[in-house]
Amino acid sequence: MFRTLLLTASLALAWSTTPLAAQTAPSLAGRWNIEWELGRMIQNDDVRIIKATGTLSVVPSGDSLLASFEVKSRSDGAPLPKPFTLSGRANGDGATFLQRQEARLNMNGEEMVRQVKVTWNLRATGDTLTGDMQREIEGLMMGSGDAAPVTGSRVKP
Repeated sequence: MFRTLLLTASLALAWSTTPLAAQTAPSLAGRWNIEWELGRMIQNDDVRIIKATGTLSVVPSGDSLLASFEVKSRSDGAPLPKPFTLSGRANGDGATFLQRQEARLNMNGEEMVRQVKVTWNLRATGDTLTGDMQREIEGLMMGSGDAAPVTGSRVKP
C-alpha cells in the first residue's frame, strides 16, 4: 500500500510540474517579425542606437524553449550578423533567454574585446510580441543601462 501511494504521489508530482513550462511555451512558439536594439555607437558622448529587424522562431524543446534569430536589416547599413540560436525557460506569461557574445570596442583609439551578457525577456499576447533586452558588458559600466524594448508580430502562415 505504501509503495503504491508513494508511486502515485511521485507520478502526480511529475505530471503536475512538467506541464507548467509547456503551458506558457505555446503562446510564444512560432515565427515572429521583430525589431530590437542591436547595439549602440557612442562617440564623444553622442549615443546612436543601431536598430535591427529580423525573424525570430521559437520552438519548445523538452522543458526549454529554443529561439532562433535571423537579422534582416540594420539601421546603420553594416553587414548583417550570422543567425544565432538561444535557449531559454518559460516563466509566467513569457520566457527569458540568455545570450553570451563578444563586443569589439574602440575607446580613445585603444581596441579591446569584452564579453557581453544579454538577457532577453519576451512575452506573447495573441499575435503581438513585447519584451526587452538588457546588456551587461563585463568590466564596463556602459552598456548596462536601461533595458531596450523588443517588439514584434506573429508571421501568418
